[in-house]
Amino acid sequence: MRNKDALRFAVILLAISGMIFWGIRNTESREAPKVQSEHQQIDMIIESNAPEDRTIIAYYFHRTFRCPSCLQIEAWSFDAIQESFAQALEQGTIIWETIDIDKPENSHFIKEYQVSAQSLIIVEMTGNKQKRYENLEKVWKYLSDQQAFYEYVTREVNKFLTGS
Repeated sequence: MRNKDALRFAVILLAISGMIFWGIRNTESREAPKVQSEHQQIDMIIESNAPEDRTIIAYYFHRTFRCPSCLQIEAWSFDAIQESFAQALEQGTIIWETIDIDKPENSHFIKEYQVSAQSLIIVEMTGNKQKRYENLEKVWKYLSDQQAFYEYVTREVNKFLTGS
């Protein structure tokens, strides 16, 4: 009986260790590439634009600890935007930014966009003034359907680009 308990414990411990290892490894390999890596760089880009210039910022807000679903949402969001709006990304009309809201210097985003967890927020800037923003909350709904996810993100970003 004692051997069975020890064996169960070892199997559970092994399973937990495997999940932790897979999560850490998955975090390293599935992180979306960053077009802009620091919020200060975005401020400089926005301030250098003339007031009539419009910029769309796609913020992916995350916590320091990131689960596989959160990493998938980030990767799919970036891929959808990159595939559909490559030229706008290259020209700086759209800016992709990932931000860890657990870092003290990023805490203002929590109040600014009412985020408490992983979120994809699309922001329209005119010059250096924020015109509007939207939290694309349905990314969680489409997590099991990559095509629907891409269509949703593309459609919502396009609304910002066209001013709809």
